[in-house]
Amino acid sequence: MESPSRVDFESMPWEKVEGGGAVGRMKKFAGGGSDTIRLLELDPSWDETGWCRRKHVGLVLSGTLRLALSDGPPLVVREGDAFFIPTGCAHKASCKKETRLFLVG
Repeated sequence: MESPSRVDFESMPWEKVEGGGAVGRMKKFAGGGSDTIRLLELDPSWDETGWCRRKHVGLVLSGTLRLALSDGPPLVVREGDAFFIPTGCAHKASCKKETRLFLVG
């Protein structure tokens, strides 16, 4: 059985993350289970080229995130919006200004 944990993003180092040629940064916590908790800051030119099919639960802390979906209209989430993408739903993200997210999955 896993133990409860406090996730201290403040003390974690930033890691580089890339998508579609753009660079962002993230802090991540991977517990013993399958979920990873991330704090992400995405560059204004963030534009993923590959499709992701993993489950995500998120909250937009600042900025706007556009999620292209392979089988439907895009999902646009703004500051203060929470979102859910189920496992198997093909998606890719882009943004036009710096965007900060809290993401699980």
